[in-house]
This record gives sequence, structure tokens and C-alpha cells, in this order.
Amino acid sequence: MYPISFSASLKSDDVTIQSRKGRKIVPKQAYIVELKKNGNDLKSLYNLSLLWDKEGKNLVPYLLSDFIKDIDEKPDVNDEHCFALTLQDSDFENIKPEKILGVSLFSEEDIENEINWLQVQPKNNSIFEPANREYEDVGTAIVDYLKAQYAGKSMYANVSAGAIDFYRKQGFKSYDKKFPCSMYFKV
Repeated sequence: MYPISFSASLKSDDVTIQSRKGRKIVPKQAYIVELKKNGNDLKSLYNLSLLWDKEGKNLVPYLLSDFIKDIDEKPDVNDEHCFALTLQDSDFENIKPEKILGVSLFSEEDIENEINWLQVQPKNNSIFEPANREYEDVGTAIVDYLKAQYAGKSMYANVSAGAIDFYRKQGFKSYDKKFPCSMYFKV
């Protein structure tokens, strides 16, 4: 038997991203929550996927599929964590998809950890029109949280070609010049 969880849990309220107000960029408080494998949180991820499908390239269906793949076989295993960066500051029993700015699926293991998926809201992830983003530093805030939570452990990520520069800015390095998308962060 595994513990019943009815809602996402607040992991950090010490997160600052940047919000664009016209020409000004101002700090904005955000929150990191951990989504659980329960009805409310899975429904929120599913609805997030539908919402982000309308905005652009969306990886949330893959994240959701990976997150629930072992739900029946290994309900007690807590080595995968789904984190969301949200503007929602309360009522974590009902995470509102429209308040989520980024999500990550993270696998925790004894020696090494892996960022399986990291997705920033498509309309805030335009590498071609960064001036049109409403929020900045969302992906960085999620990676910074993961680095702080898992300090002392190495971290790995297999990333898309378009994300290599982002991960390099976060301190990740490629394993091999032939495979630049396989990256690691050594502590």
C-alpha cells in the first residue's frame, strides 16, 4: 500500500523569474511544486498538454507518458519526480494548467540523476523572438532548483540540438564531441 496524496506539494517559494512589462523587465515570484501520480495532478498535466498544443512545440505528452508508465507496477518507487514552475501560490490540490510556466521530469538514482524532460511554456520559449516572451528564466529556475536539491550528485540530460546552448549556460558539458546532445553536470 502506498500513501494517498491529494495534491501537488510546494517545494520552493524562493524562486524568481523575470516578467516583461512593456519595455521593462521586473522580478516575479514563482513557485516550484512537485506533482504526484494522482487524479488531480495527472489531470492538470493532461490539460496542460492540451493547452500547450495550441501554443507550439509541446513535449508534455511524452513527459506525462514517462511519468505514469510504472504507476501500476511500482507504486512505491519514488525515483521519478515531476516538478512544475507555477505562478499559482496556493490551493495546490488543484493545479491550474494556465498558471504553469515550465515542467520537468527528473529521475533520481543512487549515483547519478537525469533530467528526462524539461519544457518551458511554448509561447515563452521562442528562440526566434525572445522579445515577445512574457516571462524569462523559467528553464533556468527549474535547473537551479534541481541543482540545489541534488547538490553533491552529478546530473545528466539528453537534450535536443536546440537546447544545447541553454544547458551549456547552466554549466552542463557534452560527453563527446560526436554526441553533443548527451550532456552532464559534474559537481
